[in-house]
Amino acid sequence: MQFRYVFKKMESSDTLKEYTESKLRDKIEKYVTKPIEVQVTYSVDKHNQQVRCSLTGGDGFNIDVEHTCNDIYASVDNMLDKLTVQLQKQKDKIKDKRHNKDGSIRTMEYAADYIDAEEIVEYEKLKKANS
Repeated sequence: MQFRYVFKKMESSDTLKEYTESKLRDKIEKYVTKPIEVQVTYSVDKHNQQVRCSLTGGDGFNIDVEHTCNDIYASVDNMLDKLTVQLQKQKDKIKDKRHNKDGSIRTMEYAADYIDAEEIVEYEKLKKANS
């Protein structure tokens, strides 16, 4: 797992990086099995402090979440809550594609109804009679 941090209009903070990385690592490892790249952007605009997280997964998905509030640590926590919801949706989406609702593996089913040639002829005669 690779982490990149970007600080816009604020000083770089190792404690903030460590706090975010430990929380992110716990959430991501719960839902993702393949390698992943994470970019976290911290920015300040007047009194609002924003945290944005972009995930690129080895499973071929991209997730972007962000949150803005007055406290940067609260922004991180709320962003993580949003990220957890998105990761759960992604996991359910992959799971639903592979399995039926009862948990069995999905297989292709083909229609076993055969059409008799006599039925086609009768249908065509009725169609012409009604025209």
